Amino acid sequence: MANQYFSTRVKELREKAGLSMDQMAKQLGVTKSRINMWENNGTVPRMNVLVELAKFFSVTTDYLLGNDEAKNLSLENARLSSLQRNLGKLSEADLEKAEGMLKAVFMDIFNDDEDNDDDI
Repeated sequence: MANQYFSTRVKELREKAGLSMDQMAKQLGVTKSRINMWENNGTVPRMNVLVELAKFFSVTTDYLLGNDEAKNLSLENARLSSLQRNLGKLSEADLEKAEGMLKAVFMDIFNDDEDNDDDI
């Protein structure tokens, strides 16, 4: 069964994750030709593989199949998933540095928002 939403979304998510078809295939334990069939033919895999694919990209199966209303939320989840994967590659010391930098940035952003609220 072909599904154009599935085809487009799998390719979009893979590219946003910075993965080649070969890399994605290895991480999911499928063949590169299977990824190619998903992306170019819209061939939808069996339910168990579809569920694993949704988990892999931190989206819902409904999103992959085009049965969603909240596309932007799913893309935000994909962005967060990508950040988590990259943070997971850091050493413990680098992870602590990244956490400190993020805390400082967030504090700056949220303090600016609070300062602007006082002007209203």
